[in-house]
Amino acid sequence: MKNVLICASMLGSMLVFSQKKDTIKSNDIEEVVVSGRYYQKYKLNEVSGSLRIQTPILELPQNVQSISSQVLADQLTLNMSEGIVRNVSGARKVEHWDNVYSNVFMRGASISTFMNGMNVSSTWGPINPDASIIDRIEFVKGPAGFMGSMGDPAGFYNVVTKKPTGKFANSVRFTTGSYNLFRGEADLDGVLVKDGVLDYRINLMGSSNNSWVENDKTSKIIVAPSITFRPTKTTTFTAQYNYQYLKFNQPGAYLMSNDGYASLNVHTNFNDPNFKKTEVKDQSLFLSLDQKLSKDWVWSTQYAYMDLNYDGGSWWGTFDPKNKDVLNRTLSNWQAKGKNHIFQTYVRGKLTTGNIVHKIIAGFDYGDRKYNADFSSFAGGPFPINIYNVNYGVDPSKLPSSDFYTLNTSAPFYNDQGVKYTSYYAQDQIEMFNNKLRITLAGRYTSGKTYSAYPNLSPGTPIVPDTAGEFTPRVGVSYSIDEDFSAYGIYDKTFTPQSGTGINQTKITDPFRGQNIEFGLKKDWFGGKWNSTFAVYEIRRQNILVAGPKEQNGGNPFQVATGEQRARGFETDIKGEIIKGMNIVINYAYTDAKTIKDTDPTRIGIQSPGNAKNVQNTWVSYRFENGLMKGFGISAGYQYQGGRQSWFGVGATKDQSLPDYFDTNFGVSYVAKKFDVNLILNNVLNKKLYSGYRGDAGEYAWIYNAPRNWRLSIGYKF
Repeated sequence: MKNVLICASMLGSMLVFSQKKDTIKSNDIEEVVVSGRYYQKYKLNEVSGSLRIQTPILELPQNVQSISSQVLADQLTLNMSEGIVRNVSGARKVEHWDNVYSNVFMRGASISTFMNGMNVSSTWGPINPDASIIDRIEFVKGPAGFMGSMGDPAGFYNVVTKKPTGKFANSVRFTTGSYNLFRGEADLDGVLVKDGVLDYRINLMGSSNNSWVENDKTSKIIVAPSITFRPTKTTTFTAQYNYQYLKFNQPGAYLMSNDGYASLNVHTNFNDPNFKKTEVKDQSLFLSLDQKLSKDWVWSTQYAYMDLNYDGGSWWGTFDPKNKDVLNRTLSNWQAKGKNHIFQTYVRGKLTTGNIVHKIIAGFDYGDRKYNADFSSFAGGPFPINIYNVNYGVDPSKLPSSDFYTLNTSAPFYNDQGVKYTSYYAQDQIEMFNNKLRITLAGRYTSGKTYSAYPNLSPGTPIVPDTAGEFTPRVGVSYSIDEDFSAYGIYDKTFTPQSGTGINQTKITDPFRGQNIEFGLKKDWFGGKWNSTFAVYEIRRQNILVAGPKEQNGGNPFQVATGEQRARGFETDIKGEIIKGMNIVINYAYTDAKTIKDTDPTRIGIQSPGNAKNVQNTWVSYRFENGLMKGFGISAGYQYQGGRQSWFGVGATKDQSLPDYFDTNFGVSYVAKKFDVNLILNNVLNKKLYSGYRGDAGEYAWIYNAPRNWRLSIGYKF
């Protein structure tokens, strides 16, 4: 915490210095001009159209935080695994195969991934959204019945990809940095048929980089064209295609030791250069049609198809019982395919009854997400290494042949899983007293099923999906204390189908249920230059399957759906231009997430997996707009996490607490009319930053973050 106070003091000094340079008083700050050369769009006033609701963020009865692409560019963030979450209170990336996908926790649980308003979550996917195709990222905290009701009540993040803007705005960018990072991007945005009839946009990216650990390299290619077609003034059709290719040595650079966390050199790697590399091909197609029915009503339809293919392998290890320094590695297949079909159609509009305005949304959702994989273990091996004296170069003749790395549907560890649902939703936002008071009344009925099984481990046994149908209400209130100051409250629910074996072999079918009660304040400051949000909440996760007392079932294990977790906390976010030229992102979250009901009294009070009680982030960016320093900028930031808990689970037998985490960043930049340069130094204090867990055998396992490293980005607009 001492480091946090020191950095806060340094950043405060920057603020005072900047204020001295700016002779304009706070109440005389001029209006924001979005097209200004030096203006940085940190604060967004509206949610994207993909979230369906068109209420300004200030008036929404929910905590929604939007991160603009400008913030990502200033921080030189390349994907979701690299700190995008630092811009949102309480959001954290929790490690596990983090070279592939992002496991983000918030409000005491892992949250879902949405893309362009559609739930695209899958096992080990989708792969990390790359900054080159991101227009903005929206974090929706708590359940959001207007988007869906199957899932955890913690919330989700929505990646909004770049679409045509209807203007000629082309740019290229080159980025280099530590560990032989080389990355090129092109964003080509233009008009094919004028007057908005046909617009296009093409985003291209190619990158190659090594890692701070030995024998690790990642290559990535992205091709993302999109078009917008308006055959009439009331009809808009948009098509987006994203292709991502990823090749890497290993999914996650885990280290293991019996001697404690961070007991090995940060450059150590247990992966062997002769082990199979993994290739990932991810394709997605998004189609949307908006038809204006009248002045106040629009009918929207969206469809998404996603095709994800993994071709690779993975390793894991256990320690030799005769030598605690020798890790016996075993190899496994990792062949997987994921296919998503997602469809949405809804109408939204408004009607007036007297002095009351009704903003209505009504629609239908359908989703079918499948994932098949072969995780079979290789019978050869093991491949031992001494963790304190790693020697590379496993004999290739002892490794699996190429025939081993196939998706074999007859393999013992062939995995078949999926999610399928249909859902109907209706919402009425009632605006009264000239929109001073807004009451949201909504409900959703969802019928869904989930399944996950290894069918070949029990031949002849059919896969029985977990099914449930639930009505989930949503009630919200938002009141404008002033035109730029509002208070809100929300009650919303979620559920997820589940099943278990109860006493006397009975079948448990009660779904997991979640609910959220939340209150908050939102304020725009100085004409909307920056805003602040404060929220308090309580989330309940109920009907969790826990072990029943075996003595009541003849000594045989069984389950009961009586477990419960509770997450309580408060959050505050500040974002925007606080004085001319200075933009900030400052947030803090306190999250008390723990088990409050379990048949095992020793588990009561255990912190929820993946949680951190205290998370505080600060980012300050100042750009000189006058004098000799005109166009130059400086930036600095830090992230602090305290009271961390590993993701390993409440059933773990060892203590899962992790030490505090403190990361620091500093940057300098220059912006001209068509040209910009940005240099960022990450992990300035060169700390050993990591996350991990402790296994039931007593071993420590962790993944390091990068030590001190730099990045340089050069962009040109034409």
